Amino acid sequence: MVKSVELNAVTGTGLLIHYSSCYPSLFLLRNCLKLSIRINLVWSVVMQIVRIEDIENYLGKPVYDPYGRRIGFIIGFYSDPDGNVYSFEVSFGDFEFREVSIDRFKLGGDGIILVPEWEYQALMIENRIERLRKRISALNELYNKKEIPLHAYESYKKSLENELLKARNDCKNVRDIIRKRMSDLDSIIVELEKTLANLRVNYLAKELSEVAYKEASDHIKKQLEIALREKESVKKHYEKLENLEKQPIDIGVRESKEQQAQNQPIPVVVLEA
Repeated sequence: MVKSVELNAVTGTGLLIHYSSCYPSLFLLRNCLKLSIRINLVWSVVMQIVRIEDIENYLGKPVYDPYGRRIGFIIGFYSDPDGNVYSFEVSFGDFEFREVSIDRFKLGGDGIILVPEWEYQALMIENRIERLRKRISALNELYNKKEIPLHAYESYKKSLENELLKARNDCKNVRDIIRKRMSDLDSIIVELEKTLANLRVNYLAKELSEVAYKEASDHIKKQLEIALREKESVKKHYEKLENLEKQPIDIGVRESKEQQAQNQPIPVVVLEA
């Protein structure tokens, strides 16, 4: 008898389970758990594929960040011998030129969106930690159901917990990156608020026309709104990573009610002669 549940190598949902005569799912469980450790997570956990035949759809097009800022243009690309584009050359403000992996781009109806480095790293580590915990939980469930032997359970669980420990260490580094971005945004917000206050003084002092004041202040308010929106996103990711880092590494097996009943001591009644 064979029962299979699809393992999606991209989203990580499900396990591929085969029933054998001895321990169900043992062979494929090993492969799945090894695969789960080696999966490279990318933006939105979906590998984007751009073929060289479609590159004209992107060359010369503007690049935006998720908050609405136009940050540059795509001026070139790099591809492998099979014709798969793996990175774009981006012109940032006409004074910086950098190759950026295609993993950091969102390509769709909203235009070409480049995810900031801090946000990309945060999403990567968040997905990695949550994925490892789900796989440990799935492993515990299989062991509870006696579908794998103890030695296999302990071996795979140790591997996953080691990967989880590494991910938590990486989490600290990502939080440092996010903390720096938070500091940069605070400086940007202070500078914009200072400039806006100065403009208001000049306008009320009749040193600026209403047209000039409105044009300048509208631009500042828009940039201020964008910075505040990004700051809110930074805070959410920071708090999420902080919570993930605090969670214990060891996720023990929860016994089923049947197992708990089996493990209860048998009452002994001593009858006196």
